[in-house]
Amino acid sequence: MLRTLAALALVLAPPAFAQTNSRPDIIRGLCRPDGCDEFAILAASPLTRTGEGTLMQTRVKTFHASTSGRRELSEENGYVYCSQTKPAIVAEKSGRAMAFYLAPFATQESRETIRQNANFHALYFSICHGMEAGRAAVQNLPRVAQELGYRVALPQSQSVALSRVEDILPPESRRSAEARHDMRPVPPVSMPPAVAQRDWAIDEPAGEFGGYRQAMPPQPQPDVVERDERLLAGPRRLTNRAFDALDEVGDWVLGRRY
Repeated sequence: MLRTLAALALVLAPPAFAQTNSRPDIIRGLCRPDGCDEFAILAASPLTRTGEGTLMQTRVKTFHASTSGRRELSEENGYVYCSQTKPAIVAEKSGRAMAFYLAPFATQESRETIRQNANFHALYFSICHGMEAGRAAVQNLPRVAQELGYRVALPQSQSVALSRVEDILPPESRRSAEARHDMRPVPPVSMPPAVAQRDWAIDEPAGEFGGYRQAMPPQPQPDVVERDERLLAGPRRLTNRAFDALDEVGDWVLGRRY
């Protein structure tokens, strides 16, 4: 079914931009009159596995596709929390972090808001379930999430301020990680994308998000913050939507960069 949805996504793509969508390693996110946001996964490494999910460290390369062709933008580091109950994308800068919790079955968001979050959806499902799922999620998020066994009660997506990235983990997992500080770095940028993407089994069934176990130090509980389009502009330029200081990292996802 995901394969069918992915094929439909290509058929429905604006004809003017379809010619730029020939590279199989590139995933297309939000499209606007001036073009489409795209990205390629350079690296995805599991850091910590908990009872509710797996925290991944990621690196992606962003692009903008239009009638003029595909333009390379930048490379972004970030984190994705692969979880059937608390799916999230996390951005970090200068010791601060912001989580964007996805709401696949949102009941309090307009279709336009869901469409504007397409880059978040494409990034999350591509990292956690493979590129085919990422492409399909842009076209029909609820259906893809349902097929993959997601159980998310959030009525709308939510931005949450964290003291550190590891605050995304359950309290018991943060406590058990107190004695270790061995977060694995993202593979070198020079690593071929195909190799980097296979750093973990992104095509595993939902609920089996990787098999590594890397611990991280405990941190204070997160605080919910109001949505701010100036913030977490990163996964919407790929993983930052929470601080003015992150604007430059966030314009790709928010589509304010061109």
